[in-house]
Amino acid sequence: MGPVVKFLKQSNEVNEQRNYWKQPVDSVFGQKMQRLSASQNHLQQKQKDDFFQTRKQQCRLFYQQILILEETQMYGLVNKAVESLVLSKFGQDTWDIICEKANISGPLISMKSYDDQVTYDLVGACVEVLEMSVEDVLHTFGEYWVLDVAVVNYSNLMDAHGMGFVEFVKNLDQMHSRIQMTFDNLNPPSFQCQELDAETIKISYFSERPGLTHFVVGLLSGLGKHFQEDVNIEILATKADGAVSDDFRVIHRPISNS
Repeated sequence: MGPVVKFLKQSNEVNEQRNYWKQPVDSVFGQKMQRLSASQNHLQQKQKDDFFQTRKQQCRLFYQQILILEETQMYGLVNKAVESLVLSKFGQDTWDIICEKANISGPLISMKSYDDQVTYDLVGACVEVLEMSVEDVLHTFGEYWVLDVAVVNYSNLMDAHGMGFVEFVKNLDQMHSRIQMTFDNLNPPSFQCQELDAETIKISYFSERPGLTHFVVGLLSGLGKHFQEDVNIEILATKADGAVSDDFRVIHRPISNS
């Protein structure tokens, strides 16, 4: 029996029991109830209260387990995306070498929570094995995350927060707030967007996770491709150099079909 089916069955049992206690009192049943002593009434009420309290605790625990399951899927999905990227572009043998370099044994599991350091170790191993710069690895993964992960798995969520590049970037914080309603422990970044002119915006990226400047560049590049806009991204400032945020100037124009 699946977890959701089990949860619904438990909820139905609670409703059936509640309906039983609320059923109309007919004449025969009413006469019997009138003959019960005060101690019997008290015992019956206590049994009813205990039943509902137990079921309530069971349902709350089950619901919490569902949220934990969904939350760990989000964490594991990041590392699974790195794996998918490497497999699709470089093959199984290369991925096996990267796992060895990153001290990862066994398969990565989407429903398992991983420390951020695992992701950093994977990136470091990719840099070494693929002989690419850190900037190129992060940029490639940023584009892949948008075009091959987010667009494929969360298309409805993305469509709900913008039908164009600038509109979507402006709504990123709103989208993260919506996700946080489900994932209590999620610590998302924040994006501030300032329009400088009709084709230029300044984006400030705030995050507690260091070293992701070029990942954001890849994200913005991927969003440009998704929304069919030509984007030119310039890094203005980085936290690594002492700024309070990573700042970008982005020139964006619709891609001409001619």
